[in-house]
Amino acid sequence: MDRRHFLAVSGLSSITAIGLTAAPAQTVYAATGKPPRAERITAGFLSVGLTGSGRVSSLVDRRSGTDHLAAGRSVPLVSVVADGRQEVPAEVKVSPRDRRVLVFTGEKVTVEVKVVDFPTHATLEVVGLTAAPGVDVQTLLWGPLPTKLDRTIGETAGVVAGDDFVVGVRPLNDKTVGGWPNEHLAYGFGPDLVWNPYGLQTGEKDEWLASNVAAKTTWGSVLRATTYDYSKVRTRQRTNGYEIPLGPLPAPEGRIVGSKIALFGSAPDLALTVLSHIATQHGQAYPTLDGQWQKAAQRTSQSHFWVHDLNTGNVTAASRFAAQAGVRNIYAISGDGPWASHGHYQFNSAFGGSDTAAAQLVAAATKEKTEVGVHTLSVFIDAHDPYVKAPADPRLAVGGSVRLTRPLGASDTTLYADGDRPLGSGVDGQRLRIGDEILTYGSVTKVSDSEWQVNGLGRAQWGSTALACPAGTTVARLIQNGYGGALGSLPITDEIATRLATAYNDTGIRATSYDGLESAGYNGWGGYGFARLVNGVYRQLDSKEFVTECSNLASNTWDAQSRASWGEIGRTDYAQLLRSNTFYRANYLPGMMGQQGFSGNDSLQKIEVTMARAASLNAGVNFETSVGSLASGSNTAALLEAVRVWEAARGAGAFSADQKKLLGDPDSYWHLSEVTPGQEWSLQRTDSSGKATGEPQPVKAPKPGFTTPRPPDARVGTLYAFKVTSSTPRTVRYEITSGGLPAGLTLNKDTGGITGVPTRKGTSKFTITARNSGGVEDARITYRVTTAS
Repeated sequence: MDRRHFLAVSGLSSITAIGLTAAPAQTVYAATGKPPRAERITAGFLSVGLTGSGRVSSLVDRRSGTDHLAAGRSVPLVSVVADGRQEVPAEVKVSPRDRRVLVFTGEKVTVEVKVVDFPTHATLEVVGLTAAPGVDVQTLLWGPLPTKLDRTIGETAGVVAGDDFVVGVRPLNDKTVGGWPNEHLAYGFGPDLVWNPYGLQTGEKDEWLASNVAAKTTWGSVLRATTYDYSKVRTRQRTNGYEIPLGPLPAPEGRIVGSKIALFGSAPDLALTVLSHIATQHGQAYPTLDGQWQKAAQRTSQSHFWVHDLNTGNVTAASRFAAQAGVRNIYAISGDGPWASHGHYQFNSAFGGSDTAAAQLVAAATKEKTEVGVHTLSVFIDAHDPYVKAPADPRLAVGGSVRLTRPLGASDTTLYADGDRPLGSGVDGQRLRIGDEILTYGSVTKVSDSEWQVNGLGRAQWGSTALACPAGTTVARLIQNGYGGALGSLPITDEIATRLATAYNDTGIRATSYDGLESAGYNGWGGYGFARLVNGVYRQLDSKEFVTECSNLASNTWDAQSRASWGEIGRTDYAQLLRSNTFYRANYLPGMMGQQGFSGNDSLQKIEVTMARAASLNAGVNFETSVGSLASGSNTAALLEAVRVWEAARGAGAFSADQKKLLGDPDSYWHLSEVTPGQEWSLQRTDSSGKATGEPQPVKAPKPGFTTPRPPDARVGTLYAFKVTSSTPRTVRYEITSGGLPAGLTLNKDTGGITGVPTRKGTSKFTITARNSGGVEDARITYRVTTAS
């Protein structure tokens, strides 16, 4: 049996009694005096064993019987933090009202989890939560599931893998956040976590790293998620320990009930198919390109032209330059994008100053068969944006607060407060808000055990007015962004999401970046804030043929985010780019090479060095350029042609594995020339001066077809999974074009995965057609599968 392609296991009920007895230390007997019965959850090819007290006792690959639970690491499947302490269940049993519901009962809190089985996964949803009178339930914790799997850690995709098995957890709504609350790391193997295992260009414990489902540990990996109760104001901690009060949020969004995850086990090559099923079956974001899910589409790694001087007068010229390079997208990057300000996101004069004028710019690009994208700074609020004009919007993000211990005069440059912690390190800037006045401050010194002196006040900032305030007035720490402006709180985040979606819908813009996306979480909301922005924009888009880049990722925005492209070529070393691409692959994201400066006067060798490395990783490039430099450059035509030739060969999947290895050598130089458009190229090694060395190598696009062995036979009632693989990355869709699959099986059109549970015996003959793009002819293959009883 080839486990790379075939998985078959019987037994499909979501919750099944398995007759295990929990260890005495983990068991609280029911009133009958009998030990509670253990349960089992099946999720695709994963079987999760639960002791009678609700602890995870096994994570078994149902194909082989291998248990992937980390030794000695059993944890409760679900627990809560109540009155500031973790409460773990003492008993789990099946609800007498609904056998799909597991009831986890603790000393003070009972949690009801509905488990629903699908062929490739299961969903777990909190459908009930009751607490003893006076008990405050703060947080719900899923897991963390401790595994031995550590070959690949897909932190944001929520997938951990070994050689032949993956286990995954996916959040299924905004309030179910990947990762673990910073306040509760001690409950989630905090000391064992390996932060930033891929060595990404981010802080050692940056906010987004704590918002990811999967994490590497010193002994394996964990999968975890959480939902906070925001029915009242909660004090949350950033990763650096700074405390920020948040909420309240209305029900149901502010409640734990409704927290929901998908859980699955799969063979590595079927994981993307399972992730596709989870997204489509549970209403998650599903962006496409040419009709194909972006996570499976070669085009998602397309190169872009980032044009610094893009405007209404040169958009046609920019589009034509891009077309010469075989690039379909131009992207406005000048300054911080084509905006008069970040915050309200009105178009500046480069885009005509209005949505109507911006739509005309996009229409001009469309005539040249080019799409337009724009750069944003997420929820950064510029100091001149209307949000901060006096009186400044009360919904700007603030941190902790103190109270005046003495009156503050309108001309005073010193104030006295009852605390200093909210004024210390932990958020950017030294800016305060007192009513409608915005202030800056300098040093903070202790006067007594109950009073601190705040010196060096800068009054009446951002156009506000200095006011006299009595003792007892609240002084809030305003959270500043990295450019000296403010951050928006959750209501402003929602407004920005609506504004951006409206701008994209009204103009036809088809790509964006969420640069500074950390701003949506640094206001205290973490991964939930990310989701309110990214998912909020996606849900309001008219066209789902939309590409997003981002400075950060979070698990509950993974579905909506197309790609990351971190690094500046020339300033970010190649080793760092390799580390980033390792991370991308682990998270089912396309390869990307970051930003490459591109002038019409560049040397051909400079660009071909980048293109060779990009080809080795099957990665796209964001070329930073300008219409001015391309129009005046002496080498523009040759450079654009080089990009076109390399991108055509990469997009066709023409480079062999050995050639990719050679192209990835950082000390080598290469030149690629076209022999037959779209089909054949010649790869020539050169020295540093550009002189040819050795014989050229042929580079050929693969013949359309399939690389898949014959599928195995099936069995009624037994989970089946098999992946059809096209020989060319030009495939954009798989279809059954004659015959039919065995009853109960389906073909995933985006990934080629065939999954399901056969329902009747017999022999099925069917033809699968790979629909190909870019002028590549379609491919067909016919299979027979016999289903036994």
